[in-house]
Amino acid sequence: MGLRRWGPLAVWAGAFGVGVLLMPIADALPFLTRANLVVFALHGIAAMGLTLVMGFAGQVSLGHAAFYGVGAYTTALLTAKVDWHPLLAMAAGAVIAAVLAALLGRIVFRLRGHFLAMATLAFGLVFYVVMRSWDSLTGGNQGTGGIPDFTLGPLRFDSDTSMYLLAWAVLLLGLIAARNLLSSRPGRALVAMGSSEVAAASVGIDVARTKMAVFALGAVYASVAGSLYAHYVTYVSPESFGLLPSLRFLVISTVGGIDSVWGAPLGSAVVVLLTEGTRELVPRFVSGATGSYEIVAYGLALVLVLLFLPRGLAGGAALLVRRAAEWAGTRRQPAPTAALEEVELR
Repeated sequence: MGLRRWGPLAVWAGAFGVGVLLMPIADALPFLTRANLVVFALHGIAAMGLTLVMGFAGQVSLGHAAFYGVGAYTTALLTAKVDWHPLLAMAAGAVIAAVLAALLGRIVFRLRGHFLAMATLAFGLVFYVVMRSWDSLTGGNQGTGGIPDFTLGPLRFDSDTSMYLLAWAVLLLGLIAARNLLSSRPGRALVAMGSSEVAAASVGIDVARTKMAVFALGAVYASVAGSLYAHYVTYVSPESFGLLPSLRFLVISTVGGIDSVWGAPLGSAVVVLLTEGTRELVPRFVSGATGSYEIVAYGLALVLVLLFLPRGLAGGAALLVRRAAEWAGTRRQPAPTAALEEVELR
């Protein structure tokens, strides 16, 4: 009973410990710096919301970066221009993102299949165009700067190390919240809807309301990550919230394992390493190479995972652990002849 009670706490404490231990050795690892660790945590938070929407609820969202941008721009405008406290601005961004997601979900979730995918993609593109065109509010292509550092009481998160600790803590809180949700009654309804909407409706689950709720929750995850991103870089521009970031979040969720909450951080680590690796290695082998070669690496990673690990890295790791446990269990069992001899002796 004691192990059952303290086991989950040990897992979360161990996860936080791994994150903390990465900091002092980050600069010595290839393609990894403390700044990349911050990006890894922020992308993991945003992708976790997409995992809830696509992996567990079974819905399609190709404009997830728009909610990331809602949080970033709300924080940027309220803190830089209205002098709001960063925590209040973050909360306002989360509320706005949730309301937008609920309104959007009420419209687009009447669609199915590729129609739904195109509708969510269109929303992301519309958000990108609006941020570029609304010069008086967002600064247009020049973006919005002057964003203050994130503060929490006397604490000021003004360095890579402090911001990474904050982002890593929020990532773990998001993981815990997602796990608790999925083990609750609403979470079981969510998973049931993802398996079969017809079956879920037949047992009394309000499918439409559940869809809107999980879409709003996924938007909140992305918005919180966007707010932290705005405080980290102290400047936001539309390019950070266009089509490529949405594809990046989709790749993170799929590569990491779209049916596991652990998939988001695992996929984020892989994507960050791929991004930095391609940016550093491609110019060494291709003279005068410029451009975003990471999208090619994303495609290759996605194809390899879909071929060899259909459930992503988290699913593959879970399978290895299960097989290792089964192998260890068979090793502990006595051989048939030994068992027969033991019975005869008795």
